[in-house]
Amino acid sequence: MSAPLCLPPRPLRPRTGERPLPEGTCDTHMHVFGPADRHPLASVRSYTPHLLTLDDYRPVMTTLGIDRAVLVQPSVYGMDNSALLYALRQMPERLRGVVVVPPDISEPDLFALHAAGVRGIRVNRRNPGGLSLEDVEGLARRIAPHGWHIQLQVELGRAPDLAGLAARCAVPLVIDHFGFLDPRADPGDAAFSGLLRLLEGGTVWLKLSAPYRLGAGVHPYPDLQRVVATLFAHRPDRLLWATDWPHTELWNNMPDDLELIEALSFREMPAHLRTQVLVDNPAHLYGFAPAP
Repeated sequence: MSAPLCLPPRPLRPRTGERPLPEGTCDTHMHVFGPADRHPLASVRSYTPHLLTLDDYRPVMTTLGIDRAVLVQPSVYGMDNSALLYALRQMPERLRGVVVVPPDISEPDLFALHAAGVRGIRVNRRNPGGLSLEDVEGLARRIAPHGWHIQLQVELGRAPDLAGLAARCAVPLVIDHFGFLDPRADPGDAAFSGLLRLLEGGTVWLKLSAPYRLGAGVHPYPDLQRVVATLFAHRPDRLLWATDWPHTELWNNMPDDLELIEALSFREMPAHLRTQVLVDNPAHLYGFAPAP
């Protein structure tokens, strides 16, 4: 059975007024795909994406006011990072990468990836293929000298002992897509309170991304507002923001990119917190030069 073709992103709405995001903003989670003749998709995959390259993403950067971005290896390419690495070469000062590699990757290959702009390894437990949580500690020891991190796609409500893993891990952990937290959860809920404790430990980061994957409904995602406010009040220094463009694995209710920014109420937040989450935190984690 072939993997279903997901929806393409919605056409960009023209931006009116000032840029919605501060100068130096980094989108910490987006993907590129294709062209198919150079970067074939894995035969075993859970979805088929539209083939959208860095050229398709550039207008998103311009419209939303994104100056920097992090390309994350999608599951449909397995451990073939060639499409990601090709994109990194197009904008080396403005892009970084998170890849999927075999646990026994050689030291020369790690050095080459670092030189290309790679700053992390992805462990995705929600899609076929890829690495397992059992690979994390060994890979962490390998990549620690490079200053990288390990990014996890896990469901907090079903994940094993992430606190123990974070304590044993030699590098920071980054949890994407809110950890698939139930947006209706009370801060006292086991998964939510566990997430707050993880952030308090100072070695875990959280991506504020893809609210449409959380069962949060559609824009304006009212259940998400309290979650975001709690996270900002708790540890804004451990938060990152991302578009998750081009929003793969969706077959209905494709979000509007500008509405995704509005859903997190950045305009209502104090300027210093906006700058911390959108500019300073990713510059620190991914090794970008300070924003002008």
